Amino acid sequence: MADNKEFVDVMSDTTGLKLLEEMQKNNALMAAIAAESAKTLASDWTGLERLANTGLFDTLYKIGDQFIDKWTDVAASNKEYDYPYQLNCMRDFELEDRTILSHRPLLQAHYAHPFGVQFSHQRAFLACPDGLSAGTYYFTIESKWGDKGYVLAGDVVAFTLTQNVPAGGKLSGCYGAPDNAKSTWKIYSHSADGKTVIETVTPVFTVPEGATNLGTQKHNTRNGNLNSTQEMAYGWNRWKTSALRQYLNSDAGVGAWWAAQDEWDIAPNELKTKAGFLSGVPQEIINAMKPVKVATYTNTVQDGGEADVTYDKVFLLSLEEIYVSPQIKGEGEYHEYWKQKSGSTAPLKQYGTYPKMITYAAENHVSPQGVRLRSACRGGANSTWYVSTSGNVGISYAGWANRFSPAWVI
Repeated sequence: MADNKEFVDVMSDTTGLKLLEEMQKNNALMAAIAAESAKTLASDWTGLERLANTGLFDTLYKIGDQFIDKWTDVAASNKEYDYPYQLNCMRDFELEDRTILSHRPLLQAHYAHPFGVQFSHQRAFLACPDGLSAGTYYFTIESKWGDKGYVLAGDVVAFTLTQNVPAGGKLSGCYGAPDNAKSTWKIYSHSADGKTVIETVTPVFTVPEGATNLGTQKHNTRNGNLNSTQEMAYGWNRWKTSALRQYLNSDAGVGAWWAAQDEWDIAPNELKTKAGFLSGVPQEIINAMKPVKVATYTNTVQDGGEADVTYDKVFLLSLEEIYVSPQIKGEGEYHEYWKQKSGSTAPLKQYGTYPKMITYAAENHVSPQGVRLRSACRGGANSTWYVSTSGNVGISYAGWANRFSPAWVI
């Protein structure tokens, strides 16, 4: 008799747990159904987050469904843009404390952001940890670059500063060197924080009498306090330290969302006129965002080629994630949305042109835009992958202010 009672108790407990689990699922679904209008109206982000917490998000929504909201350019008289997010995939994600978020939705902006931000400003060619006195200096470029004859092996760049550079300051210039005639080149001295130009001077290309030799500048690697020619001309392609990553993950105002990441870093041009991306995102969305693990491989010429790990609320997609064959695997699995959009049964090839992969502008839904990815072009220091206005999967200099379509996890 006792054995029968224990059997009944166990059955009752098991049945009760199953009923409770089913009730919780039903309650979550009922709450989500109330927010079904998210596909056509302002989204209930609190409700969507609750649904994501149950692991049942894709019982109600399918890949490609859009969740409608706004993004506000608070630095431009609070100009609003329609800013829908599409469901790209369902994945497991890791937090910094190693907690695993199981079967969570990843959303991506359906349109390209209404303006571009430099992935990285063109970088300083000389770090001045102890400062630099006013005077005449020169450096020598080691390697030929480009087919226009603007950068040749052995070229000398000389200049005269009339003002001292402070400790921690830096010198930049020769922007776009292989594509711009030397007659257009300038040299800039900067404050230690990289935000203020102290002085602008015009270089000459012979060694003046009494000039101080700063050394030889290498093409794509650093040499003491001298940075590479590539970074000087077109910026740095490392996602972890990028200005664009800082922009996307900050709610700070104009002038406040960026900080130099090393001794050669220069403030992006947009810092003077734009507030951080999150300043324009509704608070309900920010509350729902999870800072998840993002792996991005560095270039092989100066950064070692290893994977950087960051924990980002907002990030850009990689080659791999948009269903393109990567240079190296490990930057995330492909997103079902992009596989479906490609119409291909195999990952797309690099440098191919695929009109189905075009992204259009937030402010004009028939205007194609070039869209930045976070993956570095690994054989150089200064370019990342992107998808052009024609759908070509190619590379873009980090110093160019391409648009982008940010992604995040609920």
